[in-house]
Amino acid sequence: MKIFAIRDASIAKDRDLAWLLYYPAADEFHIEICDGVDEWEAPLLISSFVKRGKKSLDPDSSRLWAELRIIPPDRQNLGMILRDNGLDSYDPFRLLVLAGGRCAQDDCFLVPLREDNMPNELEKRLQESILSFLPAQAHSKTCCNDFLFFFRDGMIRRLSDDELFPEAALHKEQLVRLSLYRNSVSRLSLTAGGHGVRLGEKNCISAEDLRKKGTEVPLTQGDFRSYIQNNVIDTSTAAELLHCTRQNIQDLVRRGKLHPVLTLKNNFLFLRDEILS
Repeated sequence: MKIFAIRDASIAKDRDLAWLLYYPAADEFHIEICDGVDEWEAPLLISSFVKRGKKSLDPDSSRLWAELRIIPPDRQNLGMILRDNGLDSYDPFRLLVLAGGRCAQDDCFLVPLREDNMPNELEKRLQESILSFLPAQAHSKTCCNDFLFFFRDGMIRRLSDDELFPEAALHKEQLVRLSLYRNSVSRLSLTAGGHGVRLGEKNCISAEDLRKKGTEVPLTQGDFRSYIQNNVIDTSTAAELLHCTRQNIQDLVRRGKLHPVLTLKNNFLFLRDEILS
């Protein structure tokens, strides 16, 4: 992760207005807005999020803000610019850094920050991002899928897909009939850094908003890990408990007598309680 403070020379050269994060592996940008910044101080495009009371920009808006400061690949004298800056090929991120994030539209510039010396406020924001999520038990009567979201600071929240993406839920009944809705829900994915989740390419919801939706689950991630460590067993352990062979376990699964919670290439994972019962 690369971290930059976004500052405005026309306001104060030493005051952070926002932070730009870049994740090289995913080639994704993310912008967090500093506390106390009003819509008149915030840079163009970012100000619309401040006006709505948001602290995080979505991935597309974050990328757009960054790309406005990067020389486009169709620039007429691009080859000369690359040579003058010691670049062998077009590298958008390197060009952004070399230009210091400056552009002709405003007085903003970027200041590199070290990951081990980031502002406390930003460090706290990163702890409020999503660590992981998993599907919970679905509601067959309402066609709703529930998800558990695990945040880095230990919070766990349970949300239905209707709460995640209300606009998509409006058309759910029609989509279910075409068997499209459940397929789309399975495409739920984390953005780089866990700053939000995506459903397909268009819908995105921030971790900031997710923390306000659904219901908080009164468990810690430590509780959850402890449950898995003490209650999830593999095929070999199941065979030991039942005094049988691995082949017997595979046969019980094939006949529907045992129900693995996860099927791997050469192994099953079971809940210990089902094996003991």
